[in-house]
Amino acid sequence: MGHWFYITPEEYAEAEKYGVRPDMLDRRVRQQGWNKQRAMTTPPRKLTNRLYWKAEAEKNGINYDTFMSRVNRGWTMERAATQPLQTPEEIRQQALHATEHVRVYPKKYVLLAENNGIPYATFHHRVKYCGWDYERAATEPVWSRHQIGRLGAQRLREREGDWAAQIFGKRG
Repeated sequence: MGHWFYITPEEYAEAEKYGVRPDMLDRRVRQQGWNKQRAMTTPPRKLTNRLYWKAEAEKNGINYDTFMSRVNRGWTMERAATQPLQTPEEIRQQALHATEHVRVYPKKYVLLAENNGIPYATFHHRVKYCGWDYERAATEPVWSRHQIGRLGAQRLREREGDWAAQIFGKRG
């Protein structure tokens, strides 16, 4: 077969039998890196004339990019050109339906937390990082900064004793 990039006249003739034009053979071998045998024997794809369906899509108010996106996702050209676009309400309903399928926490507890004034982020943190059950995470009130501080001081005294007396206590 000779050098990789040299294509003989016989190879061009062989490729013509499969409907591969010389410029296509050159492009396949030299630019796209195909091996010669594959480049010569793989017939070109049939081009699809989409002019009729493009016109139908435009007549139905469907942008050409939308039409092609639908075709590339596997829709038939007829369906891609004739199925109307979704209304904003249909899109919203579809999004709500999808949300239910990916929901991590039961809706009942998320709504309970919301009704109790507990932000979703707090509910999520309590369940995921604190290990609380759904019921407790959704019903226990959020603590004020004052309450958190008092609990922290209490736990410090339990763990370390009266450390302030050691520092600020009587000397002597």
